[in-house]
Amino acid sequence: MIPVTGATAACVYAACVDLYYLPAFAVYAAIATATALAYLGLATVAAWGFALYHRRRLRARPSQPGAAVRSVLSDADGRLRRHTTAMLLFVVGACLLSVFGERGWWADLPLRLWAVLVTVLVILHGYGVVRLVQLIRYRARLCRLLDLQQDLHARLHEAQARGYRLHHAVPAGDFCIDTVVTGENGIYALRILLPPPGAENAVLRDGRLTFGPDEQVMNIVPALAGARVLGRELQEATGLAISVQTVLIVPGCRTESGADQNCLLVNLETCGSFVGWRNDTGFLMADDRRRIDAWLAERASRPDRASRNAVRATLGEAIPPPVLV
Repeated sequence: MIPVTGATAACVYAACVDLYYLPAFAVYAAIATATALAYLGLATVAAWGFALYHRRRLRARPSQPGAAVRSVLSDADGRLRRHTTAMLLFVVGACLLSVFGERGWWADLPLRLWAVLVTVLVILHGYGVVRLVQLIRYRARLCRLLDLQQDLHARLHEAQARGYRLHHAVPAGDFCIDTVVTGENGIYALRILLPPPGAENAVLRDGRLTFGPDEQVMNIVPALAGARVLGRELQEATGLAISVQTVLIVPGCRTESGADQNCLLVNLETCGSFVGWRNDTGFLMADDRRRIDAWLAERASRPDRASRNAVRATLGEAIPPPVLV
């Protein structure tokens, strides 16, 4: 048992007196929070204005590997920088006010009201920290997808050497196809699908993509629908009866597919196997290929709003954006 001495009583008294500094810290934290929020709001509005001005001045240019992911990643980087700067601005402002701020100029409110204000500020900043962590994780997944798309482009060098042409980030209706490959034996819509964590193998049968060993099923309807829409748009633009064949790429998994003539399942190591895929409905004449390549090149380089929306919708389906952002 601790004996009650004069020193102990003095310590208890000092701890009680420290509660009276709660209004000071609440006011300083509120001022720093308001400054950080004002910066965040102004920076966000400025970013929106700059993006709108930049989009109006966009010109058609050839699409590069991972162009769609780079566009979304650039926005995510901007949001991450703004949120990080706002958090640092709050920390620096709160520290400076705590050291150099003048006290006693605020209204004399009950202590419980100051406690409520501090609680609200803690919740607000907790939300900000969660939002920041979500942005960091979202950016990491986008970077991984970008690396995979660049790796895919490098692995398709053999197909390019054999006369195939690559078109990246091709919008098709409300969808965006990662890579469209055209060659003498047809048109292929390549789509990278990120496997679930822990997946070791992927099996495609009867239109269902299943990942083992946990038997997780992934929805491949958007990938198949994007190829169908692209074939319909190509037919309307060129007047040719065109069949676009889907190639699903699941990195890091062993693949197995059934007898599906409209869809091929591969991994990055075997992503060039469609070069030897024979489908009698897909063969193209040289003149037809030139017309199709010209249309795809123009379609992939078109900087209109519908194309941007298709890109974001497809990436949002592949990598859902943070809920709180």
